[in-house]
Amino acid sequence: MSQDLFKLISATIRKERLYADVDLMREDILKRFGIGRHRLNDLLTDYADGMSFPQFINAIRMEEAYALLTDYPEMTIAEIARQVGFTAPNLREQFKRCYGITPAEYRAGLESDDD
Repeated sequence: MSQDLFKLISATIRKERLYADVDLMREDILKRFGIGRHRLNDLLTDYADGMSFPQFINAIRMEEAYALLTDYPEMTIAEIARQVGFTAPNLREQFKRCYGITPAEYRAGLESDDD
């Protein structure tokens, strides 16, 4: 049952693009699903590799940014940042932390693969 609740929360955040809201707060999710802070923390511990709520949201944002960078070369990095709930500098920092390169470097690598 706990795993089902986690899957529902994760799917809702993704499907409804809640992650794209820069102001998304833990409290928004708590109210939406009628759960307490400790319950959400337990779910994240058990089913999201122990991530904190901000880490979990940022992980989703990174997945989405990666997909957009790959699939929509016409979108600017600033547009992608807005789409996933980041500022452009924050996306750059988070992307580099997560993947070891900047979004621009990733994109440049994609272009060179097309040659």
